[in-house]
Amino acid sequence: MFGLPQGDVRSSRRQYRNLEEDIMKVWLYYRLSRDEDKELNSLTNQKKILEAYAKEKGFTVVGESFDDNVSGMHFNREGIEELQDEVEKGSIDAVVVKDLSRLGRHKTQTAMFIDYLRQHRVRVLSVTENIDTDNEDDELMIGFKGIFNDMYCRDISKKIRAGFMQKQREGIVIIPPMGYYKDKNTGQVVIVEEQAEIIRRIYRLYLEGYGLKSIARMLNEEGVKSQGYYQEQLYGKNVGHNKPELARRFLWENTKVRRILTNEFYAGTLVCHKSYTSRINHVRKDIPEAEQFRHEGFVPAIIGRAEWEHVQILLEEKTEKKVRASTGKPFHRYTGLIKCGDCGATFTCVGRHKTDKPGRHEYVCNGYHRYGKENCTSHRVDEADLDRLIREELISARRQLRKAYAGIEDDVKKWLSSRDNTEKKLKGLESRLEKRLEDQKEILLERLRDKEHASVYTEMLSECEADISRLGKEIRTLKDHESAVKRARSEMKDGIALLDEMLDKGEISAASLRLLVEEITIWEKDEKLRIAITLKGNLRHHMDFYDEDGNLTDTAFEAMAEGIDAEEYAEFIEHLAEEAAAETEDYGETA
Repeated sequence: MFGLPQGDVRSSRRQYRNLEEDIMKVWLYYRLSRDEDKELNSLTNQKKILEAYAKEKGFTVVGESFDDNVSGMHFNREGIEELQDEVEKGSIDAVVVKDLSRLGRHKTQTAMFIDYLRQHRVRVLSVTENIDTDNEDDELMIGFKGIFNDMYCRDISKKIRAGFMQKQREGIVIIPPMGYYKDKNTGQVVIVEEQAEIIRRIYRLYLEGYGLKSIARMLNEEGVKSQGYYQEQLYGKNVGHNKPELARRFLWENTKVRRILTNEFYAGTLVCHKSYTSRINHVRKDIPEAEQFRHEGFVPAIIGRAEWEHVQILLEEKTEKKVRASTGKPFHRYTGLIKCGDCGATFTCVGRHKTDKPGRHEYVCNGYHRYGKENCTSHRVDEADLDRLIREELISARRQLRKAYAGIEDDVKKWLSSRDNTEKKLKGLESRLEKRLEDQKEILLERLRDKEHASVYTEMLSECEADISRLGKEIRTLKDHESAVKRARSEMKDGIALLDEMLDKGEISAASLRLLVEEITIWEKDEKLRIAITLKGNLRHHMDFYDEDGNLTDTAFEAMAEGIDAEEYAEFIEHLAEEAAAETEDYGETA
């Protein structure tokens, strides 16, 4: 902000020039804040007041500086910096301001700045308040003015923040992101198709397996401009004067691509009150999701909700599993998904190319690939074989989901047939709960009146509270049953539709693969592989046996029992794997 002189600092009451003996050299400073009366405190009006005062007193005006539309709660201002330069040169004796609030409103920082000026033998003259910082009789008034100016600004800030928060609750868009345009007259937010196509392409490329840097490089090579260019064209929002020349080329970088991919606005959802910034204390903090204001369907969507959520899953998973791709190329389908069951290493993809045959991809244990056969075996598996196993697994998962969906349909019918009885029971329970709550009040009053038998009433109160807790639980169970059945039904229906869509396309895309598969673990023994596939969610859990040609020979476990614990299931799978290993040496396994 500003520095104080080092070393032996003498009393701030230095030998200033006497107003009557010499002609004082002064600097005029004026400031206008964005939340003030533009007419009363206009820069032109302030300047006239300061010039008239200097002329009346016979001062020599060395220069002037001002800050327009800038808060007085901080001193990082261009006008103050110009003033400081003159102070450091020793070319002025005083600073003339309309009032002390023009110099600054933050009580602590303003007091420090006044001390800084004193130590450089420069006084502050406040015209309308008739204050001179060199006058000891004005010290108390300077302190009061500092407190008042600080409180005034904080109060205004609080009111503005409360008003803006109300607008956030209702939903407010100031400047929409790339792909949209807000009409200033109507306030309507519409899609700009040229920009929207760039957004759709970024999402499409990411789902195809390209990384953030690869997408940015691709857009830059094609001369596609980033968001700053379009904001300059539509809103006249220029690049900051302190930005390097490179910023004016409007190039893409991985952070800009990520910002596009994580912005829920593109799915039609406006999220307000995500962070809070205090310009007074220079503090910024993120607001918890529960306290944010969400407005679903607030603007037309450029990206579908399912596609946006799909991208969020991939972004998180790529970070967790450290998925990397070659420069300018999409990542391989199973990168980061396969793990060696013997040494714990991930798998690396190796391309195989022959002149008379089409190229193919294999995955080998990275422990073997990097450190040699002394540390692990290759665990070599062809990508096409993994695709076939995954497809068969998803077909089986869909069959189980359909079976479960049919079962839950029966539950819905049973619930509907007994709904009248359920509602009668619910009313009865609510009536009993109300009665026990009244009993609780009466027992409490009697315990206060009859202190001699307080222990008896305490026992009665305990029984009453136990009844209230039990009745409340029964009521919640009945009310939650309908929503739980409907929710499970909806989730299963969505899961079946998702699997239908993926399987009907023929080849399962790399993005869809990561949406469904949690992990693939491969063991190798006597040059035979055992493969365990773990799907995300409770889609399907079973063990299949394959011969050396990859043909299904038997199914050992049809479906996971309802309510089974995940750890128990993992132990069960391991137990089946050990049994299978003892019975045969030629097998493959999926779970």
